[in-house]
Amino acid sequence: MSPTLVIKRPPATTTTSPKAVKNNKPAAVVAATSYGCDHIKSLLQSGQGTKAYYSGATRVAFDSVRTTAQTCVKCECKFLVTRTFLCMQCPNTHCPQDAKEHSKDMGHVFGIDSRSGHVYCFLCEDFIYDPTLEEIRIEREASVEGHSRKRRRIDDHKPTPEDVKYIESNTNAAPCRATGLRGFLNMGSTCFMSVVLQSLIHNPLVRNFYLSDGHKKECTQINCMSCAMDEVFSEFFATDKVDGFGPVNLLTTSWKCEQTLAGYQQQDAHEYLQFLLNQLHVTNGGNSDTKEDPCKCIIHKSFYGKLQSDVTCSGCSNVTTAYDPVMDLSLDLRIKSKKKAVTAEGEPTMQTLQECLERFTSSEKLGVDGYNCEHCKSAQETATKQLTVKQLPPVLCIQLKRFEHSSTGSSKIDTKIRFPMQLDMTPYTTRARRKNPKATADGASKGKTSGLYMYDLLSVVQHHGQISSGHYVSYSRENGQWFQFNDSVVTLATEKEVLGVQAYLLFYIVRNLS
Repeated sequence: MSPTLVIKRPPATTTTSPKAVKNNKPAAVVAATSYGCDHIKSLLQSGQGTKAYYSGATRVAFDSVRTTAQTCVKCECKFLVTRTFLCMQCPNTHCPQDAKEHSKDMGHVFGIDSRSGHVYCFLCEDFIYDPTLEEIRIEREASVEGHSRKRRRIDDHKPTPEDVKYIESNTNAAPCRATGLRGFLNMGSTCFMSVVLQSLIHNPLVRNFYLSDGHKKECTQINCMSCAMDEVFSEFFATDKVDGFGPVNLLTTSWKCEQTLAGYQQQDAHEYLQFLLNQLHVTNGGNSDTKEDPCKCIIHKSFYGKLQSDVTCSGCSNVTTAYDPVMDLSLDLRIKSKKKAVTAEGEPTMQTLQECLERFTSSEKLGVDGYNCEHCKSAQETATKQLTVKQLPPVLCIQLKRFEHSSTGSSKIDTKIRFPMQLDMTPYTTRARRKNPKATADGASKGKTSGLYMYDLLSVVQHHGQISSGHYVSYSRENGQWFQFNDSVVTLATEKEVLGVQAYLLFYIVRNLS
């Protein structure tokens, strides 16, 4: 699909009536008025501290949308993707439906959009542009965002009638709500698929690929997962909808490509992620990865990494090195040591993601059956093996191995792991281990690493409940704000809430891309 060009038409110096705005008439032919509408005119002329109250309300709007969710005082629903309104004539917040009822019952005509600070007139049934209030809104927005100077007034760049005509004939306006903040309908235990799709939708590399016609429209492949994925991106970024979307085509195509996925039983999100990445690799011109001809598909460009395995012979100290391409890191949660760390109160300490990575890249003794060294041609009782990260990907996916399967059954590990918003991967790279074999995450925290491999948290997938009857929920960051995706329901989330979840999959993006 083609990227949509968005050109916001600046309002004229004099304001227009809501009816004229709806009819898209040029500002030059609309009768001038000093106020956004007659209703706001009477309120502003009456005084009553309206300007001061509006200034305070915009401060709440701009501050709260970045930190906490606005809640309707009547139904107590959280601030969803749809807007909430701060009443301009009393200190109450309502969801759109309750805001209309509040306006009828109390006669309070104006609501302030909690996301932007724009004023909505319930009598006009439209947003209005008032120059006095707009000046307050711009000043407040600039102060919250930390601009060094007041942003130029939008009406300083009003177009000429010729410009207006040219813009109208050469511009396709993108839906204002097509931001990708949308949920998926649960079509029968499909939450495992929904959370994986959300992690890709909010991955800037994958998103930019599909929004720039990365997958060819003239694709003739049968059961093409990339065509199905392109449909999802079109729905999320080119339609003016916020209700849940049912990706029926993607689900049925998944069934056709992998028979074990067919049906409505719960699946493992990590296994589906691996399946989907492989399918998108194949259907986007992917090839086998070799040193001579590395794969240049969007999946390898985003997720491809490489591990180095060094096996050291205890007899001759010869090191045998092998490389293993990976799309994610799977970390054990079990602590093999019998001695467990405890707090001063005797409680077990919570593990950190860095400790899991430390165990993953630490030396370990190989098997009880001995080791046959090809260099000294002798059998040794022991040998040591160490994994390090030879090549880090732009997007680092980490699986915390919560599910164990054995001949006696399956079980889930409910251990909570503390993970950071910023992750320095330097101590776990091959280069760092060679320079300092005892390098740990502590060194990174004390500033002893270069910080070249600093990652920022992008998405988190959480599994609730038991292994056979659980539910998946995901969190993703968009424009600095965290959102929770629970099937079709999308709500704002705080950073504290995200860091407190029992994570199953973690997605980090390298800092120079985030």
